[in-house]
Amino acid sequence: MRKSRLTFFIILPIMILIAGVSAGYYYFIWKDDGSTGSMSLIALKEKEKLVSDTQDVKVFYPEGAALNIMVIKIKQTFDTMKIAETAIGELFNRNTIPNKEAFPPNTKVLGIYYGIDKILYVDLSPDIKRNFQGDALKEFLIIKSIYETAISNLELDDVKILINGKEEDTLGGHYSIGSPIKRIATQEVKLDEIRQHG
Repeated sequence: MRKSRLTFFIILPIMILIAGVSAGYYYFIWKDDGSTGSMSLIALKEKEKLVSDTQDVKVFYPEGAALNIMVIKIKQTFDTMKIAETAIGELFNRNTIPNKEAFPPNTKVLGIYYGIDKILYVDLSPDIKRNFQGDALKEFLIIKSIYETAISNLELDDVKILINGKEEDTLGGHYSIGSPIKRIATQEVKLDEIRQHG
């Protein structure tokens, strides 16, 4: 009896000590009391949901003698054509891009088509050609901005510009757009060369 009582008095404090350490560990390490940087599981899941609900779309637009980039947040989608329509649409939206003179006035996107040849066809209104005023540099930057905006948001091989649903030779008389524009948009050019070209 005496031996069992002795064992009880030895084991009881050890059990209390273990319970105390466990409670302290939970309280200071795992419990979210709002004052620490940790998040509860529910808050963490809500944050993940918010993050996964949006995605970035990159829009490259002419500014001076170069291209600037603007990142637009859109609702998360896996629809390639929706991404293409949004990106190219924002590129020609005079209310979105800071440089209102980047493109000829009244230019609109009539349609965007993705071919089995992995080429994105961008159909623009005739205003892009009719209202074009500028030199070879301006025309080059328009072509490059369309190309860079498309390839930055989609997996594709090339981009083809159509005007009112038809192939055209040029936008402003300096560069041929009769074929896909990758060869123009990816060439390394110096400003002096462009000015001589125009």
